[in-house]
Amino acid sequence: MKKIILILAVIITACNAPVEVKSEASQGAGFFLPQPGEKFVVGSDETTGIWKKYIDSHNKRDLESILAMESDSLLIVDPAGTRISGKLAHKEALSAWFEAEEPKWNMYWAMPYKSVPGGAEWIIAGHTVTTRVDGKVLEQNHMIDAKISDGKVELFYVYAQDIPAKETTE
Repeated sequence: MKKIILILAVIITACNAPVEVKSEASQGAGFFLPQPGEKFVVGSDETTGIWKKYIDSHNKRDLESILAMESDSLLIVDPAGTRISGKLAHKEALSAWFEAEEPKWNMYWAMPYKSVPGGAEWIIAGHTVTTRVDGKVLEQNHMIDAKISDGKVELFYVYAQDIPAKETTE
């Protein structure tokens, strides 16, 4: 008899459907003034993977891969507010920058996030960017806020902070 009661108890508890708990975190946090009601939650590491691959392609100077990962309607806004619109304009700007300053990116953190209820996938990532200007090595920290749509980079904003030159002893 005890075995039957135990079996019935296991069956009854196993058949209970899980209860969905809507916590404040699952509903998002933050705001975006142009879209009232828009909030944000942690996004997918798939978005982080796309961004890492995109930055790796920059470090390899692989323009073909970079362009393949970009939306046709790509828009980039640099720290000075200059806008680069479209893949062709980006290719030209990158080619010139690669030639002139040999930039290298070292990503040191990233956080994918998703808008709710809109569903847009974004990533904010920090990079140390090293360039060579007039024979001198310069470093800047770049914070990039990028929108990824259908697996492609659609839009990003670049914010920059100079890193003081390291003192050398000779």
